[in-house]
Amino acid sequence: MTLRPSRRAVLSGAAVLLAGCAKVPSQGPVKPADDPHEAAHEGIDVAPHPPANGASIDLVVGGFLQAMTSARDDYRVARSYLTSDIADRWDPHAKATIYDATNSKPRSTVATAALQAPIVGQIDSHGHYHPANSHINHDFGMAQESGQWRISRPPEGLLISQYTFQRSWSTIPIYFLTNTADHLVPDVIHLPSASANPDAALRALTAGVPEHLDAALQTALPRGVTVTGTTSVDAVGVVTVPLSPSAAQLSPSQRRLLASQVTWTLSGFAAISRIRFTAGGSVLPLPEAAEDNTVSADLYADFIPLPATHSLTVVAVVKGQLGRVETSRHSIQVMPGALGREADPDTGVASVASTQFAMPMASMSSPGAVWHAVSSDRRSLLAWQEGSDDAQVLATGTNLLRPQVLADHTVMTFSGTDPTLIVVGPDGTRMSTVVDLAGRKVTSFSVAPDSTRVALVLDRGKALGMGLLSRQEGSIYLGHIVDIPLSSSDANLSIITDVAWLSQTRLCVLGRAIEAGVTAPYEIVVDGSGATSMGQLTATNMTAVVAMPTETGTEAVVLGADGTLLHHEENFRWRQILQGVTAVAVAA
Repeated sequence: MTLRPSRRAVLSGAAVLLAGCAKVPSQGPVKPADDPHEAAHEGIDVAPHPPANGASIDLVVGGFLQAMTSARDDYRVARSYLTSDIADRWDPHAKATIYDATNSKPRSTVATAALQAPIVGQIDSHGHYHPANSHINHDFGMAQESGQWRISRPPEGLLISQYTFQRSWSTIPIYFLTNTADHLVPDVIHLPSASANPDAALRALTAGVPEHLDAALQTALPRGVTVTGTTSVDAVGVVTVPLSPSAAQLSPSQRRLLASQVTWTLSGFAAISRIRFTAGGSVLPLPEAAEDNTVSADLYADFIPLPATHSLTVVAVVKGQLGRVETSRHSIQVMPGALGREADPDTGVASVASTQFAMPMASMSSPGAVWHAVSSDRRSLLAWQEGSDDAQVLATGTNLLRPQVLADHTVMTFSGTDPTLIVVGPDGTRMSTVVDLAGRKVTSFSVAPDSTRVALVLDRGKALGMGLLSRQEGSIYLGHIVDIPLSSSDANLSIITDVAWLSQTRLCVLGRAIEAGVTAPYEIVVDGSGATSMGQLTATNMTAVVAMPTETGTEAVVLGADGTLLHHEENFRWRQILQGVTAVAVAA
């Protein structure tokens, strides 16, 4: 995979696929692509062959299934397997049905062929993934044409195996603005490798905010402003985006929002270095543009706020006392004060909040960081300034979950019984709202870096949900919750115990396939379209995962049921850094 060396690309989701949740380097040379419209992705395009003269039914059906993996020339090779009256009428872009081919192969007779297989998902005409749990029984309608076997009943759209989808399709983030127009949030679409190009990304952007995100997001593309024609990329990687003449009427602030959305959407294509906009064929001036009227994603980095630190703080609770973990020394430096050295070793705190900003150490010149935690009886949300002899109770509830502190210093937790979302604002204002989960309970949650989406572990780990946060008239709401089934992925996960965001498009979940299995970490796409094992760590179940996306990489640690704390280094490599831990968090 060719990744752009942008300082934010890896973790913002501008780089199309994140390979694991280790720290990823953000420096290095730009790797040129053979085709300037080729996306930076993991998909591999294949070169299928047309049917051979005298090919059997088995070879024709097998060749057709293979040919549907390549979108080149509008599926020209795949069409060659169809009867002449059907070849031009078949619409491969209608949808893509993904089936499990593990134990399912086409079966044929002397004159027929059919495929029976489990369906694990579908890609709609806009590129969105929809999990499925059904079966397909498709008769290919074999027919003789000029003495050759051909297919007269192709499937509606494409029919691809799960292996093909994971190997030959690309995941592309499409960015939209929050309703407050201060952050960019990516939706993800999936396209065949040969079709994954800037024009396809722009078509998805101009189609508008998808329905499942419509309550929280908006587009900066005003009504009447459209992308006209196709993009062009010059020899140095500058892409020109042609807009309709009405774009020239946009105000400077509108142009900035539009440029940020388009630029981040196109920033995942390795061959693109900078972007120029035109309106009706004339250059569209932008306030931030260089002398050649080009812009890049770094100019709009403030729309994707991520901590700039290169070394995050890992904090843990050992023997009831809170301290900073010295990962290189496999030791912990217990903090002074009520939740540190003075804490009761038999009680302490149940959980500690991860924070999306820097946490200073207490010193003669600094009062130290303010940490947030849940009391040992899980009834109180605490705020404690490091070194202080007292902890302040911010809110109360029942079975409070591990809290999280957002970039704007808002503190969030759940009272697990109702369930009630409890939010304490930066000014100390307390807000709470009962969340409609159809009788299910939340057992863990994680807020995305964009502070708009919330991943939820539901129903005692039997479901993973995704909800949208919205603020209205001083109140905060969590709604539009949809399930993200993972049983259809290769990992076949059926039980989830914890979740954390690795980037704006990737999650890390702790899960297992069967009740008696060992819980281990998996990296998943935010829409549930894929799950990849991050390694079988030990024979012990993993009980908690915390992660922190930054400008330069992601810090991730997991906690085992036996108190072992493991730090993610790279790919499948985890390093043990501490033992005897009961709670863990990370801070910028």
